[in-house]
Amino acid sequence: MDQQSRVSSQELKKDRSNAQGALVGAVMPPSSSFVPAHLNGVPANGENKAVVNGQPPRAVAATTNGDHADAIMALAEPEQPPNLEQPWRNEPDNKPLGKLMDRLAQQCYIDLNQTLNDMTAEDAAGDGLSKANGMSPQGTLDTSEVSLRKKRKLLDFAHDQRDRFTKTLVLSDWSRNAEDMAKFIDLRIHLDNQRDGFVKAGNAIAATKWKSIGFKVPAPNIVGAMELLATGTASWVPDMGYIPPKRLTAKQLLKTLKNMNVTLSTRLNLHEELPPHMQDYRVADGRATFTVPGEFEVDLSVADEEDTSPFYFIDIRFLFSPSSDVLNDQIRAHLETQTNGALAVKALQGCYDFLHSFVLTHKINILRSQGAELIRGKWFECIKIEHLRRSLVVQYWAGMPGPKSWFEIGISSGKSEKRGSKKATPRLSVRWFRKGQEVKDEVLSFDWEALSLEKCLMMVIGKHCFGKLGVARDGLLGLAAKTENAALEAELVVADGAAPEDCTLRLRLPSMRNSLNVRLELVTGQFSISPPTNVTLHNERILNANPQVDVPLLLAALLCAVVQEKVHKQAELLDWRELRDLAGMEQKLGQHVLHRTVFSIPGWSDRWALAVGFSLSGERWWVVQLKEGTKEVTTVCELHLKQSLGEQATQVSRANLLSIERFAVAEVSYEVLSQQLRSLKIPHHHQKPERLSEDGVDVGQHNSGSIYVQSVALMRDASDSSWKPWATDSIRISHHGVDDCGDGTDAHTTRTLVRHDLRLTREPGRMNRLQQHLAKSGDRTVAMNASGALALSLRTPFGEPLVGHIRTRLRSIERLDQYVTTLQRHHYNLTTVTMDQLSFTYHASAPALHARISFGNDGSPPIRLQLEPAESNPTQRIRVMLEKGLNSSHADSFEGFAKFLTLTLPMLRAWDRIETAHLARQTAVVNVRSAALYGLSYKAPLPPCTFSIQLKEKRDGNKKSMRWHVAQVKGKPDSVAAEDLAKKLKALWQSKGDGGCWEGNGSGATADPTGLGSLLDRLDEIVQTSKVSRPVSEQPREVTAAPRETIVKQQQPSAPKEPQKKPAVRPLKAPVKVLAHTKEPEYITLD
Repeated sequence: MDQQSRVSSQELKKDRSNAQGALVGAVMPPSSSFVPAHLNGVPANGENKAVVNGQPPRAVAATTNGDHADAIMALAEPEQPPNLEQPWRNEPDNKPLGKLMDRLAQQCYIDLNQTLNDMTAEDAAGDGLSKANGMSPQGTLDTSEVSLRKKRKLLDFAHDQRDRFTKTLVLSDWSRNAEDMAKFIDLRIHLDNQRDGFVKAGNAIAATKWKSIGFKVPAPNIVGAMELLATGTASWVPDMGYIPPKRLTAKQLLKTLKNMNVTLSTRLNLHEELPPHMQDYRVADGRATFTVPGEFEVDLSVADEEDTSPFYFIDIRFLFSPSSDVLNDQIRAHLETQTNGALAVKALQGCYDFLHSFVLTHKINILRSQGAELIRGKWFECIKIEHLRRSLVVQYWAGMPGPKSWFEIGISSGKSEKRGSKKATPRLSVRWFRKGQEVKDEVLSFDWEALSLEKCLMMVIGKHCFGKLGVARDGLLGLAAKTENAALEAELVVADGAAPEDCTLRLRLPSMRNSLNVRLELVTGQFSISPPTNVTLHNERILNANPQVDVPLLLAALLCAVVQEKVHKQAELLDWRELRDLAGMEQKLGQHVLHRTVFSIPGWSDRWALAVGFSLSGERWWVVQLKEGTKEVTTVCELHLKQSLGEQATQVSRANLLSIERFAVAEVSYEVLSQQLRSLKIPHHHQKPERLSEDGVDVGQHNSGSIYVQSVALMRDASDSSWKPWATDSIRISHHGVDDCGDGTDAHTTRTLVRHDLRLTREPGRMNRLQQHLAKSGDRTVAMNASGALALSLRTPFGEPLVGHIRTRLRSIERLDQYVTTLQRHHYNLTTVTMDQLSFTYHASAPALHARISFGNDGSPPIRLQLEPAESNPTQRIRVMLEKGLNSSHADSFEGFAKFLTLTLPMLRAWDRIETAHLARQTAVVNVRSAALYGLSYKAPLPPCTFSIQLKEKRDGNKKSMRWHVAQVKGKPDSVAAEDLAKKLKALWQSKGDGGCWEGNGSGATADPTGLGSLLDRLDEIVQTSKVSRPVSEQPREVTAAPRETIVKQQQPSAPKEPQKKPAVRPLKAPVKVLAHTKEPEYITLD
């Protein structure tokens, strides 16, 4: 076999040499037989000839067709052939020959392994001959079927591979002359293109000739036309020799008409099946007149008495307006031809179907022509008309920004959802689209008999205006329902005798003398507000320019602005000066106040001002205390004017403002502490100072007395029904003089502070843990001892209410005890516990993570959270959210804060690892939506995808556990992953983590807090190994990663406002006796 292969290879080489020689011979003749080309038989170089001045002698000059050729032609070189186009050389179908050989060798190896495996799988158990090493003994003929199959497979494999490599060898030989073969291919492609061009040119000429047939105009017969016009007859018209019929007499005509009436009545009553819409008919004058209300009236007749003879068309009249009473000849001829054809095929039903469809189309055309007239009139650039086949689209308020509104008039099939035997009839229908959305709950009843597109427009626009103003009214009433003691008057009215679309929204507040009228202009769709003022004009422009504006909220703000303008005019008469840019004013006045003004009253100090807020409930007045030297609002106290002024409080006048000023002065000047206790109805007793003399020395001369207040009434939180008292029945408040402290902003500015000490006794077993930590803290503002005594030091600005500060201080100490208990329950290590701050360690293993919570004045909000180490603490990513949670009013906010520190730590560390891995090209982005919801997005060159990580509660009977849920976000343009990514994600969602720390659920995965980090690492690894290629120009530029402080923007949460409520406390039966003779607890001394 090897010899045969060698012989075959030698023969193949000979054949290949011959083929190459033939190719070369075909391209270039042999040198021995090569003769230089002569021009007209004369050598071009003029060899062996004497040349004078570059010209050959005359005797041997070349001749062409008997003429002497120019000598220059003899010396000219032959022109080069033109360059052929070579588009096929750069096509993607061209593959390198080396790649083909690599693939062929790889396939040969794979086929060889498959052949050997198939030979091994052959069962040789039935072979009875003994073989040594698989070979038959000498002289024994191999007749085993198994052995023969194995040999056949091996020979088939060798034969197939030999054919493949033979073809590859031929290709490799041709590739050595690749340039010559490429020239042949170029020539072949050029010839094919020329041949195709010839065929296309011929086809184009034939098509042009065929199309020009219709443009040929026959020569007019001018001679025949002149003869016919001059004489009335034409010689070229043949005379058929017909005898004209005799004219009928009046009696014959009357008799004929009566006979036709009888024939029509008999046929219509006995033989014809009338369509449902042609039941109304009458027979007279030899014709049957069928009436279809609102559409047409058609006259039909018959030619004979046979009941099978067809009806024929006589006349038609339209029963709607506007329409023409007399049809022109062209339309009449068309209707007559089409109607007679329909009568011949489908009788009366066909006649009705054709004429009904014609009338519907004709009505739409009339409306279209009316629309063109409207555009040329007052509706110019306000409406747009579009005619689409048998439908008409009318867009109104075309100049308004935002989504467009229109209605469509078309022909519907007339089919209803209820199935019945009655055949559906097409009819005109209307669809209304308001701001791009179809309105299905409104019925537009157009008058199809008296067609008027302007009336249709007015009806649609009227419903739109009524609905738009109705939505604004409902929105205002909804805002008023959320406002306490709202006094808004809002009604949607239509004037007597006015059109339904001429509706007005009337708005009024108690302080307004005239109501505010809001309308919509019918033609343009713009808002119009009256009476016109600078404020109303400004809001009109906003309403008409911004389609996304909240109309109810803007109208509510407009009402308040109108009243505010009136107050400003009266305040100017009293020389009240407006204060601007007051910090914290919005939070103090509440969210329902839409406009506010703060006035500086003449004769008042700079620390006090008078504020008025405008809302849907009217005007509300406050006395505002400002921080000394600044415009920061520290305290506001509302003036309840209705209790003292009555209905006069709602009037805006100079006299009313003077009354408000006097009331405010009295409120500010009131005795702060006693007035507040009385207004809150808190039982209290003022104990006078007792002067005891020992050896002539007055020891009580520095004692200013004390006030005993019922602790339950003072500390009870009316909003918390689960609150329980934690102190004894009385609280002793003692005054300790005035303290001076620097403001910190100006060395020459000081503020007066008053010190008060609070002493009370705790219930047994309360605040024991807090007492242990406070004893080590060294905080001088609070002190506790083991016997239950509690002492608090309170410093407040002079002239400010004190009860709020006392409550805040007591609730702060109660809240601090809850914080300490919560942190110890979570096994956190407390390091610092004071009324100002709380420090603890929530992760002890290296590197240790610490948190410090700083409280506001007297331990009140806002609460500030600081994390250490500040640069490497993973929790810095959600610090702002944790801080907002601490400042929320939820009862379990601190419990959730303590849990989140542990639940989110593994995940946050995983975020750091992922961002570090993608730091160079920033292909991974972590979005923090809340402390329990995160998003992980990957960008190109990685497969664009987004994942959601959310913390959810899992219930197993009475047990609760928190687990993280990881899933891919669907339906977003950046969430379409590559195919290999989808496969890998599917495998991930069906797998489990080590130890069951996380597990897939088919569409995502769930993990406990300790296993979430490994799940995110696995997810990031999958996305990174699923890279997709992108052009170099689209690769993102490498940028330097910003530090954590710039990625996670820290926002300081605003201080939540603590509502001032008057707790309903049952007064003591004998407050003087109970409070005055209460046993004094063991007091401790405050520095």
